Amino acid sequence: MNRRLRSSLLFDRRSIRYPLARLIISAVFLSISLALLSDAFLMLDSVRGDIRRTLTDAGNAAGTAANAAVVFQDAKVARDVLRMFEAYPEVEAAALYTKEGVRLASYGNDQLLPIDAQHGVATLRDIGLLAKTATLSLPIEVDNSRVGSVYLQARLENYWQTYLSSMTTTFVVALVAGGLALILAMRFLNRIILPVRMLAEAANDARLRQDFAPRGIPVADNEIGDLVRNFNALLAEVEAGRKLLQSQHDELEQLVAERTAELLAAKDSADAANAAKSRFLAAASHDLRQPIHAMRLFQETLSDTALDDEQRRIADYLDLSTRNLAEILNALLDVSKLDGGIVKPRIEVVSSYSLVCKIEAEFAPLALAKGLRFKLFFPQLELMLFTDAALLYSQLRNFIDNAIKYTDSGGVLVGFRRRRGSALIQVWDSGIGIAPDQLEVIFDEYFQADNPQRDRAKGLGLGLAIAKRIGGVLGTQLRCRSHPAKGSMFEIGVPLADALQALPDGVSSACVAGFDASVAFAGCHVVVIEDDVMAAKAIELALTAHGLLVALFSCAEEALADPGLENADFYIVDYRLPGMNGIQFLDEIQKRTPRHIKATLLTGEAYHQLMQMTPPLRWKVLFKPIDSASLIYEMGVQNVVHRHESSLAAAVGRW
Repeated sequence: MNRRLRSSLLFDRRSIRYPLARLIISAVFLSISLALLSDAFLMLDSVRGDIRRTLTDAGNAAGTAANAAVVFQDAKVARDVLRMFEAYPEVEAAALYTKEGVRLASYGNDQLLPIDAQHGVATLRDIGLLAKTATLSLPIEVDNSRVGSVYLQARLENYWQTYLSSMTTTFVVALVAGGLALILAMRFLNRIILPVRMLAEAANDARLRQDFAPRGIPVADNEIGDLVRNFNALLAEVEAGRKLLQSQHDELEQLVAERTAELLAAKDSADAANAAKSRFLAAASHDLRQPIHAMRLFQETLSDTALDDEQRRIADYLDLSTRNLAEILNALLDVSKLDGGIVKPRIEVVSSYSLVCKIEAEFAPLALAKGLRFKLFFPQLELMLFTDAALLYSQLRNFIDNAIKYTDSGGVLVGFRRRRGSALIQVWDSGIGIAPDQLEVIFDEYFQADNPQRDRAKGLGLGLAIAKRIGGVLGTQLRCRSHPAKGSMFEIGVPLADALQALPDGVSSACVAGFDASVAFAGCHVVVIEDDVMAAKAIELALTAHGLLVALFSCAEEALADPGLENADFYIVDYRLPGMNGIQFLDEIQKRTPRHIKATLLTGEAYHQLMQMTPPLRWKVLFKPIDSASLIYEMGVQNVVHRHESSLAAAVGRW
């Protein structure tokens, strides 16, 4: 097409090129205009948002850092806090005010600051276009109570300079892009419109009718002609490929069905084997724990005897190895029980104070031994949790144990907080922290963030895996936030039993506060029933070393035949016995005497197995393997509780 013909078509209203040219020109200029306007408004909102965020973040950071200084009206510390605004060149003046509105400290130009907080209330809702300054006043709160305020005044010249520069650049780029688009569109419009329209119609016809026969489109011997010929060749290849694809599709469907059936069968077999393994380990937990239980008691009794230095060193190594073996076995058995679906939650109302007492009794000495601070935070109004006490405490033990284990300086904080219908339990530490790329794998089995040498003293790497599985059983989610070299926070949410009242004040803490580990048990008569010879001998040696008189029996029937059985001060009974089990034995003893007997059950069973096999327990249960210190401690605690209940009953009787 010569130049004259192209020129005539450009101004010929009957040609399709004319309305298309008008449409292209209108669309380009309309797009440029809308883009410039929308960009101007969006960028203006962005600048205003940046101003608000920057000043609000700066004010909140200053308020958080200075809350203690404002509360105690420490002007020196307050001035030091305000020096943080040196990092914000746009802030030309700032001040901290007390609750009464008195200025405590200032930064920058004091003439720009209000004399008191009542004259300095301002917000950042409306920032005018090209406004020179902006002011902000934010309250400083501690425990939801206002203790003061922070006031800022900032210059905005840099923000508006950036805004105008960006708008100028955008305008120039838009004009250049629009001009280029018009030139290119007008240049190639005639060359492509007709052949492309015919090709589009042919393609649409082939798609709708699924007819891939070549189309007769008249074209010249040029590139457009090559395009049409290639299109026809493509149609022929598509038809041949469609037939081949259908054949392959049929074969693939058959192959996929066969392989799927094989994979499902293999998966079912693997699942069955894994479940059987888990059930076997859970069922065999008693027999696996029994020899370790005896080893622990024998070793502790040996350590209490007169040993020379070399023997003492060997005994200490034996104690460490035995404890590591017990921890590894317990962790593996716990994982197996959880994977096997054996553990079922026993939901009940749990006192948060009782959890706090147990946590403090177990972990405060461990933190003290490492020179760490150990803090407990809980509200004055006791939180009553609706959960499984044993499973929840197992989760918390893993979190707190890891926090102490991986913290060398600073401390550990365990906090209980009310959040609507739930209690948030958080464990904070100032330890090594966790890298962001490891947050997704810390709950995997055998993963340890800082133990590449697999040092068994740092555990087996199953604690968090067990905690995650327990969370699945209880239906709770675990959350973790961490910063490398700064510390970590693990959090779980537990439902609250809002309709129930708290336990009487002082009862939950009486056991811990009233028990003294140095209480003498000399002369106390203890009945021990244990069918395992080695475990029984170990218990006897451990108790005898503390001055107790031990009567040892291998079965419940033999013990019941003893005429002085009801006069014992304490009963230590294995749950799994030949004939009558430990619970049945204790119930029988309780029937024979009017006084409340003090007793402890020893078992290698899983906790929830025991709950499913028996009515609700009236006796304290200790799970094997245990050490003599735990056994003696439990006896002392029951003595304290017994004295507390007796004193309470006497007081009620006198009243």
